[in-house]
Amino acid sequence: MERLLQDLRYGARMLVKRPGFTLIAIITLALGIGANTAIFSMINATLLRQLPVAEPEELLFVFTGNPGDPFNVSSYPDYVELRDQNQVFIGMACSGGITASLNSDDQAQAEPISGLIVSGNYFELLGVRADVGRTFAPDEDQTPGARAVVVISNRLWQSRFDSRPDINGLQIKLNGHSFTIIGVAPAGFNGTETNITRDIYVPMMMQAVVRPPRGGYSGEMNPDLLKVRGNRWLRMIARLKPGLSRDEAQAEMAVITSQQAEAYPDTNRNRIATLTPLSEGDPQQRGQLISAAGLSLGVVAIVLLIACANVANLLLARASSRQKEIAVRLALGASRWRLVRQLLTESVLLAVCGGLIGSLLAWWLIDIWKASPPPPGALPINPDFNLDGRVLLFTLLLSLLTGIVFGLAPALAASRPDLVRALKDDARASDPQRALNLRGALVIAQVALSLVLLISGGLFLRSLWRAQQIEPGFDAERILTAPLTVNLLRYTSAQGREFYRQVVERVSALPGVESASLARTIALGGGSSVRGLLIEGRQSPDNDLRSETTAGGTAFDNPNVINVNTVGLSYFQTLGIGLMRGRDFNEQDTADRPGVVIVNETFVKRHFPGEEVLGKRLSMRGQRGPWLEIVGIVRDSKYVTLGERAIPFAYLPLSQNHETGMVLHVRTSGDPSSLVSAVRSEIQSLDRNLPVPGVGPMTELLTASLYPARMGAVLLGASGLLALLLAAVGLYGVMSFSIARRTREIGVRMALGAQHRDVVRMVLKEGMALVGLGVALGVLGAVAATRLLASYLYDVSTLDVTTFAAIPVGLAVVALLACYIPAHRATRVDPMVALRYE
Repeated sequence: MERLLQDLRYGARMLVKRPGFTLIAIITLALGIGANTAIFSMINATLLRQLPVAEPEELLFVFTGNPGDPFNVSSYPDYVELRDQNQVFIGMACSGGITASLNSDDQAQAEPISGLIVSGNYFELLGVRADVGRTFAPDEDQTPGARAVVVISNRLWQSRFDSRPDINGLQIKLNGHSFTIIGVAPAGFNGTETNITRDIYVPMMMQAVVRPPRGGYSGEMNPDLLKVRGNRWLRMIARLKPGLSRDEAQAEMAVITSQQAEAYPDTNRNRIATLTPLSEGDPQQRGQLISAAGLSLGVVAIVLLIACANVANLLLARASSRQKEIAVRLALGASRWRLVRQLLTESVLLAVCGGLIGSLLAWWLIDIWKASPPPPGALPINPDFNLDGRVLLFTLLLSLLTGIVFGLAPALAASRPDLVRALKDDARASDPQRALNLRGALVIAQVALSLVLLISGGLFLRSLWRAQQIEPGFDAERILTAPLTVNLLRYTSAQGREFYRQVVERVSALPGVESASLARTIALGGGSSVRGLLIEGRQSPDNDLRSETTAGGTAFDNPNVINVNTVGLSYFQTLGIGLMRGRDFNEQDTADRPGVVIVNETFVKRHFPGEEVLGKRLSMRGQRGPWLEIVGIVRDSKYVTLGERAIPFAYLPLSQNHETGMVLHVRTSGDPSSLVSAVRSEIQSLDRNLPVPGVGPMTELLTASLYPARMGAVLLGASGLLALLLAAVGLYGVMSFSIARRTREIGVRMALGAQHRDVVRMVLKEGMALVGLGVALGVLGAVAATRLLASYLYDVSTLDVTTFAAIPVGLAVVALLACYIPAHRATRVDPMVALRYE
């Protein structure tokens, strides 16, 4: 320990003596370490952070899906049977996500709030106690609708209710229904999903109020989700009994689900149980997060490697000025290992200082992220991450490892001088060729790694540019959208129709509004309804064409399904979607008239090539109908993502297919942002309990849809430019070192008649040889690395010729400049001074 302290003191003194070198090295390392720390903090929050529950290793997710989709949710009747019939769990609980309308007496307008509807034993099973008040009692999970109580999050208690101590017993309104607050959940608790913020917890027996029907149902058709076995919406968790394994629990769940499949073949055929550790999170989200985290961490790791190579070059240059010091210590009996340890101590000191500055940089980057989080739905990431103990430990270990990585090779090289020459203060005491070879190898690695990042960033930039040039098929520039979640308030069909009529009528009368309409889903909103398709006169497909809706799917190649949207009058006019043939929906298309449908161009090309399509009929419920007559054909547009292929699409009239969760679309004559307040005011004037979240220009949706591509371009572009800067500095340092070593040679050449251009050519040839080798290796590396980016790119090949040609040329130009500066300086060598050199 005494020797270690001695090395630390001596190393600190040596670093202080060279403040310029020390500052450059620390800043270089801080950039690499800070970027890695910021990315790791995100990984820690989304993938590594343990849930604040008791003994999480005993908890399991229980999914009931099919062999093709095992990680699926369950129905309440299935949950009750699994809970009551198993012998392997201490207990089972279930929960389902909800979005509710929150209102209270001191609140003028309702606001949307995210939460969970949970079984009565949910908190007890997790081992979570309320910070204030209590959680649910057994009698609050017995009778539907009997106990309107709610537990709120610590965050909501602080932000909405100012941490008032008398929160218990306070009345609030959820979806227009009075609830009593009975407790406050502990800080940091968000249920069993780490990436979603939950602010309210409601007992399962209040389902009819807080978990109203899906958008495809009207209010009076509200199915009782606690009794309908085929309606799957619950996530189940279980706690293993002591001494039992997950495999034993899996086997018992398989027996129970097979019994259910036999007893209820219509709803439970082919359903299987799959158990996964709760600590690993949602298996489907986890794959997406691991992919994004791996890409991000790989990028910043490359930046750190380049920074290490740069600092290693600095240390090699610095070692040449310490040859006499090292030789004296060796001559006095110091072992080579003792010198290597001393030099490594200095390297680690540099890295630790870089880690401290890097932590501050990471803190700043995290604050930027929190100030501008991703749009809702863009990434399954909750931006609630920070520099906790695990992240700081990672930074410390990374700093120590970094110090060893970039310090070892220079330390080994510096500890083997020629003692005789070094003691005579001869600059040739070390092997100049070996030093140059090592520094050259480091530069080659820097150039190659920089090129990989630059080409990857270039592909993302090209992809982003291509995506922005894609024509969506509608005019989004002057469109304002506003979700109308009347399903939260359990409107009946008649109430919903009247509400929609009044909203469209009032908003259409606002100054600056050209037209208004309604749609079930927003184009490019990230979701779509997929239904079965049967064309009249054609053979019915083998699969059952029930009218079920699946969010987030698209029908590309399956001829038996079709993507569908339900729209109001004037929808195509409002969005600027061209009507090619036939007619638009009109007021005569009422519920008591024959059903009609409008299809797009791709539908006609796929199902009726060369035929007259108007007047043909199709069904989305199989042979039993109802049959819908095709009355119009509209132009293709983009429906889910900008990068999708053309897909068959159908539009249904709202007047014949009532939906309870529509979105208002408003075409304005000017900037749609100027009408946000007016539109929201008109909507809430009809019902103050109705929250109106997300009112904004439709162009924001286009921006959100490009968020992954934009973030990829920013991350890879910024990393690539930083890497290029570091590589250029490293190349400049190598060439300066080379010229300093060859001062006498250059002087001799010039004394013998060499011209300035000859010296410049010689130096440039040497430097560009390193660059050329680095570019060749970098291109090969980019060819392999960019294959991982295929799923993130829009209309751009991972081997895009333009990118692979332009980026290396640009890098070569920067490298040429980095070589030219020391080359030009070499031409100013005075031959007489150079001949007396050394």
